[in-house]
Amino acid sequence: MEIFKAENQLISRKELKEFETKIGLSLPEDYKAHMLKYNGGSVVNIYLFFGVPDNGINLFGFYPIKYGTTLFVDRKDYLPENHIGIGRTGTGYLAMSLDEKTYGSIYVHYSEVVLELLASSFTEFIEGLDDYTADF
Repeated sequence: MEIFKAENQLISRKELKEFETKIGLSLPEDYKAHMLKYNGGSVVNIYLFFGVPDNGINLFGFYPIKYGTTLFVDRKDYLPENHIGIGRTGTGYLAMSLDEKTYGSIYVHYSEVVLELLASSFTEFIEGLDDYTADF
């Protein structure tokens, strides 16, 4: 069952490469595959959580690379160096590290200062999502 849906025009491999050139960093392969399939993507179900609903992360969706509301890559004062904003949660935002030491790690943040580690890769984050529709 699909848990994401594309809401924006899809991107090509060329557009993805242009984005990497623009930011001067390479994106993880698992994230690139997601972007080529969905160009961001919103959740099909609003009760999709990383963790349990009481204290978990309610995922809303991912920002597209191009077309629509794009990544926050131009906000150099917003995230640490070599990090990009990749999505929204019910109460905060998701970021991905493109730094050599924490490459591909996914974080949630509720302010401009504090990043909380959620997963060591995009795949780990996606695999950690659970549908809690039956609980609501």
